[in-house]
Amino acid sequence: MTPLIPINNLPRLMREEDLDAVIHLQSTCYSSEFHEPKAAFTSKLRAAPGSCWVTPGPRGLLAYLVCLPIEGDQLPALHAPDWRKPCNPDWLYLHDLAIHPDARGMGLASSMLLRANELARTRKLASMGLIAVQGSVPFWRRHGFEPATAAAAQISVEKLASFGKEATFMLRRTIA
Repeated sequence: MTPLIPINNLPRLMREEDLDAVIHLQSTCYSSEFHEPKAAFTSKLRAAPGSCWVTPGPRGLLAYLVCLPIEGDQLPALHAPDWRKPCNPDWLYLHDLAIHPDARGMGLASSMLLRANELARTRKLASMGLIAVQGSVPFWRRHGFEPATAAAAQISVEKLASFGKEATFMLRRTIA
């Protein structure tokens, strides 16, 4: 059982030793078609170690966020074990956010999204984008994201479709 009270409300950078807990939390929060292998998380973390965060609790991981600096359509396909950071990123892709069900409503998502926004702002990335799955569009709208066409970020229709027919591409301007 994961505790309701985090050690602190501030996320810290993810480390490779967190990945087993990340995989466990992923399986708690997402249906099986969205369960990515550890190799997929490892490649993303190694390529972008400064843009992946976790919020630990006293007895387990409460939340994680994996963000990737992206150039055009260079976001990873779901389950891809070999993502590489582009040379000239122009937006920040929020690949995966998971909050333990027992920790929802505690502001952990907002805390992590503040970190992501600060990173995007610091790196002069004008926007943040994501692919909403599992009916999460209302959640993301509450955090300032709006549905956008995949063409807005040069994302191919095929890549978007790899996330399922209910997948919705969403964007938000980076907040100064």
